[in-house]
Amino acid sequence: MRSEILERLKQAKHLQVALDFIDINDALKVAREVADLRNVIIEAGTPLVKAEGIRGLLKLREFNNIVLADTKTADAGDVEVEIALRGKSNIMTVLGAMDDSTVESAVKRAREVGIVVQADLIGVKNTVERAKELFGLGVDIVGFHIGLDVQKKRGVTVADLKEEIREAGKYGLISVAGGLSPKTIPELAELPISIYVVGGAITRSSTPRKVAEEIIKILSTSTIATR
Repeated sequence: MRSEILERLKQAKHLQVALDFIDINDALKVAREVADLRNVIIEAGTPLVKAEGIRGLLKLREFNNIVLADTKTADAGDVEVEIALRGKSNIMTVLGAMDDSTVESAVKRAREVGIVVQADLIGVKNTVERAKELFGLGVDIVGFHIGLDVQKKRGVTVADLKEEIREAGKYGLISVAGGLSPKTIPELAELPISIYVVGGAITRSSTPRKVAEEIIKILSTSTIATR
C-alpha cells in the first residue's frame, strides 16, 4: 500500500483537508463533504489525534481516502507509528526538528508495516539542508509548514517559501501547509509540490465542498514539476 500511495502522489497533485478539530463529529461533518472528490487526503489534525486518538482515526478510515494522522512525533518514533497503524492510517508525521534517531526509528517501523512517513519542517531554520538530510534518513515526504502562531505574529504563509520549496523538491516529495486558500495556491501551483494542505479555508467555510472543488480545479490544471 505504501508504494501505491507514493506512486499516486508522484503522478498527481493532492488536496489534503486538515481536520484540526477536537470533536470527531465536527471532523466527520467536513470529511463527508469532501471525501468523494478526486485526489483528496483526509488529515486527522494534531488536535484531533490528541483528543480522539485511535478511535477517531478509525472513524475517518470509513471514508475511501488516503488518511494522514498528523502525529507530529517528537520521540519514540516506532511507538507512534503504532498509533497510525492501529488507526488504519496511511501516513504519519514526525517532526523534522527532532533528533535523527527519532526519525530513523519512525522510518524503520513504518517501512515494516507499510506506512508512509512525512517529516514536518515546522520550527526548522535551514529548511532546504534539513530536507535533504531527512530524505537521506528515509522519510517519504517533507512538509513545509508555517504554523498558525507564526502566521498570526509575522503575517507570513508557506507561499513565502517558494525558493526553498523549489530547491527541496529536487530531492523528493513535498507537502506544503500554512495559510493556503484558493487565492494563494495559484502562486505555488507550478512548483514541485505533491500535497497542498488546507485547513481553515475549507473547515471554516459555510460551503466547504465548494472551496475544496475550487482548489482541486486549480491543481488539476498543473502537473508536478519534474525533479
